[in-house]
Amino acid sequence: MDSILDHTDYPAFEIVIVDNGSVEQETLAYFDTLRSRHNIRILAAPGPFNFSILNNRAVENAQGSMLALINNDIIVTDGGWLREMVSQASRPEIGAVGAKLLYDTGHIQHAGIICGIGLVAAHPHKFRGGDDPGYMGRIAATQSLSAVTAACLMVEKAKYCQVGGMDEDNLKVAFNDVDLCLKLDAAGYRNLYTPHATLIHLESISRGLDTSSQKAERYRAEAAFMLAKWGDKVRRDRFYNVNLTAEREDFSYRD
Repeated sequence: MDSILDHTDYPAFEIVIVDNGSVEQETLAYFDTLRSRHNIRILAAPGPFNFSILNNRAVENAQGSMLALINNDIIVTDGGWLREMVSQASRPEIGAVGAKLLYDTGHIQHAGIICGIGLVAAHPHKFRGGDDPGYMGRIAATQSLSAVTAACLMVEKAKYCQVGGMDEDNLKVAFNDVDLCLKLDAAGYRNLYTPHATLIHLESISRGLDTSSQKAERYRAEAAFMLAKWGDKVRRDRFYNVNLTAEREDFSYRD
């Protein structure tokens, strides 16, 4: 929150904080310090964690025409990030816009999503150096992709609502951003990655990874739903060479 407020140079924005049952006194005290700000609202959303519901409720309460879905583990370091993403997402033909996200070590966490790697989709430049141009220069190039991560995603509110937002019933935690992007693609919009908006993403620092047996079972069920719904859309990503690996996130050759 502080990084957004201190480092974003965009002239007018509001922040809707979705409070999914916070209990730590430090968090609640911090919320109290924010309530007096005219452009910040705190939306209570108790209940089990459902990423799709939380984002959809925020969208319903957002007053602006542009939406930036921002995880609580994003840190803003580039003052022009929002200006860049708005300039791309406001184009009539563009659906979702994703940013270049770095780990706090400076290595790549996200430079676009490719479908068909792993169970459903993956980040194929992961762990490369932050200044690495990537495979065929793709980290450094603004480009169309099948999907981008909702950890930091910009989209026009009208387009988000047109495709029904995120799937609250079948994709409660995983792949809801990929599904949203594929729905935008099916509606005729192009999803875009831009390297000209760079932020830090402390991936899953608050929730943890999907490694417990219960989380892993849910993850597999959501993956199965995506494969059944989208078929070859996720099995054969048209923005990825068929001769490259479907098992690793490094653009190496297929075995």
